[in-house]
Amino acid sequence: MQVAASLPLPPSPSNATDYACFTDDWSAIRRPEHPLVVQRRAVPLCDGHVLTRDPFTWRASGAPDRAAAALGDLPGALAEDIAMLATRLAALMLCEEVRLRLELVDDDSCRKLHADFTDLRLITTYAGRGTQFACGNVPDGEVWSIDAGDIALVKGWQFGEGHDPCLHRSPPIAGTGERRLLLAIDTPRIDPEPGA
Repeated sequence: MQVAASLPLPPSPSNATDYACFTDDWSAIRRPEHPLVVQRRAVPLCDGHVLTRDPFTWRASGAPDRAAAALGDLPGALAEDIAMLATRLAALMLCEEVRLRLELVDDDSCRKLHADFTDLRLITTYAGRGTQFACGNVPDGEVWSIDAGDIALVKGWQFGEGHDPCLHRSPPIAGTGERRLLLAIDTPRIDPEPGA
């Protein structure tokens, strides 16, 4: 799979860098001052036939490579990227297994700003608009978005004492005809809330 090198920082509110860290070094998420780490990258090459399917949510768990293979009938480049991200997250969090969720959505799946009941979640969008984050990590005011392709490491409520969770939401797309193909990867340590 060919992925471009890291891209320049995105235009974002000046206070985004007060709580978000833009870097290729995922270990930066261990710093208490950063509830969010963003790695900029180009959208990995992906066969567009996935986007023509009916909206879906596919889940799998287990060792990173096996979980990625268990997601379903995916184009090779997409499956390779998911396996690579899952392997890298497992190494970062010192876990042998991960939980994957690949979704094709055409609605506002998580329209309210929220923090996840997890320790750490990786979010990336392969098609459509990227995830939105609360400016200053506070629930009031404007939001800013990462781009499709970008990787977000998002702290949840269970990351650890002294670490604030990251407030985020899905971009509003209901009724626009837009579709998003997004991936979320969690560690197996925390059971998500029902329906999460």
